[in-house]
Amino acid sequence: MKKIALVLSGGGFKGAFQVGALAYLRDNWDKIAPDRPPLSFDIVAGVSVGSLNGLLVALNRFDVLEKLWDDVAERGVQEIYTSDFINTTAGPDTPNPTLKLTLDWEAIRKNFPQTTRNLLLRAVFSRKALLRSLTAEFQQFRAVADNTPLRNKLLGLARREAIGDTIFKCGFVSLNDGKYYSLSQHEFSSNTAFADGVLASTAMPVVWPPVEAIETVDGTIRQSIDGGIRDVSPLGDVVREIVKDGSPEDYTIIIINTSSGRIDAEEFAEKNIVQIALRALLDVAITEIFNNDIREFVDKNYILSQIRDKLPNQPIYDYDMETGGRGKALKFFHALIIQPEANVLGDTLTASPAQLAYRRSHGRARAEVALGRYLGDGEGGGCSGLGGVNVGWLGRRERRHLGGLEITFSR
Repeated sequence: MKKIALVLSGGGFKGAFQVGALAYLRDNWDKIAPDRPPLSFDIVAGVSVGSLNGLLVALNRFDVLEKLWDDVAERGVQEIYTSDFINTTAGPDTPNPTLKLTLDWEAIRKNFPQTTRNLLLRAVFSRKALLRSLTAEFQQFRAVADNTPLRNKLLGLARREAIGDTIFKCGFVSLNDGKYYSLSQHEFSSNTAFADGVLASTAMPVVWPPVEAIETVDGTIRQSIDGGIRDVSPLGDVVREIVKDGSPEDYTIIIINTSSGRIDAEEFAEKNIVQIALRALLDVAITEIFNNDIREFVDKNYILSQIRDKLPNQPIYDYDMETGGRGKALKFFHALIIQPEANVLGDTLTASPAQLAYRRSHGRARAEVALGRYLGDGEGGGCSGLGGVNVGWLGRRERRHLGGLEITFSR
């Protein structure tokens, strides 16, 4: 039976694009794997919103995933987070709302209670003490929003035993040691820890606070945030699992990315602190990782496909920089890559009903294009139907030994 892996990138509320793409794949599953139930995967890996979407796919609860996004469209982003500083309201028919900050006296009192207590008297008689109090409270300020609503949902959804034989991996980064962790459901010590792992993967820095502690079978990981800042498309996580399985030729990798890989020019002189953070950490970082990982993946796989057409039985090797000679054998991967057109999905944290509907419909449309090219190209094909490579694709390189093979992963 054909094996299928799913890779879901980060992207905040742009994750609705992935839901639309997955819906199209579900409706056309007989063209992908007619011998398998729709949207059944051997491996699912995600970071950020891809971790949230991937969890429900791995649980075989796509109906719940669609309802989650329907609820966000109907009730607003408060289904996922609340904020005293971000204006979370958006007109139902606004196609591309702008991320705006807001501030009122109640928010100031709530977030700086010591500073605002008896503020008038302190401002008159003890200004230095007032500034010391403000400095101390501001020093403890960790995020502009609260993702407790999402955590409450995850506590009810994240059930390790319900995932079955699928390998689900979510990625997050610990601020304490700077390492990227990609853990399967069985590597968390409890379902609560599993929920917190997915929550950490979605926790965009500055916007949401780090998850303080995640208990795993190997110990506690502390102060964890969005894995997208290191590996926005967790392709390496999937490749490692496929190599462990020992049968890359049996796999098709489906990659659904919320980034087009391009950054369009935009004037940032009047942007607020959250927009600046999202632009720097997500738009710029995501695109850089996309270019280094996914495009190298596609490029090398495309070259391999041409060589296979001419020399089907000829092994192909990479170059070993350490020895100055032949490296390890490259492997071809069948892959279907779905991504949006450039600069059409809007701000990461905005989600009006009209905008979410567009993102989902655009996901369906782009999945239709990608699947058509993939099926038309067969094994040889063009870049939209291929991705792939190895035991060795480029980018910033990290060598690891797995099962006796030395594999180069992009980081």
